Amino acid sequence: MSTSALKICIEVLSLPRDARAEIAHRLLVSLEKDRSSTDIEDAWKDEAERRFKRLKAGKSTTRDAKRAVGEARKKLSK
Repeated sequence: MSTSALKICIEVLSLPRDARAEIAHRLLVSLEKDRSSTDIEDAWKDEAERRFKRLKAGKSTTRDAKRAVGEARKKLSK
């Protein structure tokens, strides 16, 4: 970490909680903007294609959404 970044960190850490939270939020949002929407769309496209190939090859199965949600809720309530 550079000296100027360290100085900023020290100063930010001395701020009240609400101010630190706002700065943290803004930093996280700025990091999310670094990823282009094209990268994200490409990643989802790749995932969808992978899932479709598994389904066609008989390596995956489908189920009704209501059933899947019910099963998930049942597991979470244990």
